[in-house]
Order: sequence, then structure tokens, then C-alpha cells
Amino acid sequence: MVSDSDAKANPPDKREHPRAVVKIEIEFKEDLDFIASYMLNISNGGLFIKTDEAFPLDTIVLLLFTMPGDPQPIETEGKVVWCNTKGGKGYFPKGMGIKFLQLNHDDAEKLKRFVEKNYAQIQSHSFL
Repeated sequence: MVSDSDAKANPPDKREHPRAVVKIEIEFKEDLDFIASYMLNISNGGLFIKTDEAFPLDTIVLLLFTMPGDPQPIETEGKVVWCNTKGGKGYFPKGMGIKFLQLNHDDAEKLKRFVEKNYAQIQSHSFL
């Protein structure tokens, strides 16, 4: 039987939103300083950040990133909803899953279009 903490640390692959596989620079912070890293996938509901130092579950973070082809950065809050602290689980490296908390309408539409466009491209390849 899987405990609640195991489920959050190792989420099942039941996604509420389709994801686009990406490698986009992102900055995030909990308190004072921004930390630069990469997001490896993104959906309308959240994203995965590659980092060796994941924050604890339920930590609120400020996210700052720019989508490819769009000069306007997206700045929003998110919450850490799962962590992979060991790496090597399937194709996921160390990092954390972040759920968007306060994504404004324009940014949500921008993400939706990006994910739909890139998800369709991914589905056309045999590796997904």
C-alpha cells in the first residue's frame, strides 16, 4: 500500500492536463534570491523544474520564465506538489513538480496554445 507521502513523492502518471516536453530556462525563488534552472515539461496546470535541491512539499515559490517566441515573461506563484530527490526514475531527473496557483488569464491562454501546439508535435513521433 502506498502512503500519502509516497504518492506525493512519486506521483502516478495520471495527468489532469496534457504536457509539452520542453527545455526552457526558468528562475524560481522561495524567499530571497532567484535560482536559475530549466523546466523540462509544462502544462496548463503546472511544470517540472530540474534541480538538485528540491523544496519541501507545499512550499510556495515565485516563478519567472519566458515562453519561446514570446518576449513577455510570465511571473506567477506555484506550489511544490511532488519531488524526485533521487533522480533516475524513468526519464525524470532530480527536481520538483510545481502546480500553478495564480496564473492570469492571458498567461493561461498563452500556455494553452503552446502546449496544444507542442503536444501535437510530440504525439506525431513514436517515442511518446
